[in-house]
Amino acid sequence: MNPAPAAPGDESVVSPYGTGWTRWIRPIGLSLLLIFLDALGVYAFLIGAFLILVYLPRSLLARKYAACRKERLIRFAIYLAAVGVVLGLIPINKQIAEERAERIIAAVESYKAANGKYPDRLDQLAPQFIAEIPAKARVSFGDIGFRYIAGESHTLMYVAMPPFGRRTYNFETKSWGFMD
Repeated sequence: MNPAPAAPGDESVVSPYGTGWTRWIRPIGLSLLLIFLDALGVYAFLIGAFLILVYLPRSLLARKYAACRKERLIRFAIYLAAVGVVLGLIPINKQIAEERAERIIAAVESYKAANGKYPDRLDQLAPQFIAEIPAKARVSFGDIGFRYIAGESHTLMYVAMPPFGRRTYNFETKSWGFMD
């Protein structure tokens, strides 16, 4: 059942979203889900575009939503804040991954200086050359961590931007590259 149209400023109309604090569970829950699961920002970008291009104009211009305009604008702000957090975490995660990779690279080079060869596995570095091998390259749920490949050449790899965008470091050439 839709609420009856009200005059501007009429606070007696019941919100279609419910009453009390429970009406904020959905926007806050969806925002938290977006923050925790969208490491790339793809969904955040799409949701942000929808919010700005569709949700905001409809909230401001449509008479249908005049009775609950304030509440819709608060919801818009909650969702937009979540989009901002996700997009703001991308460069922070990039910096974290680079710092962790540099620590591992330094430990591998120290191992080589001490033993005359590169290690066969990363776990050979701890605890003498590095306190512990970082479990993840980035701060996210989908991160698989660092991968060390020992063979003809020795390479450190991590996923910078899933599902592709694997960043690699070659120890022989001492250079960074991308696999994908």
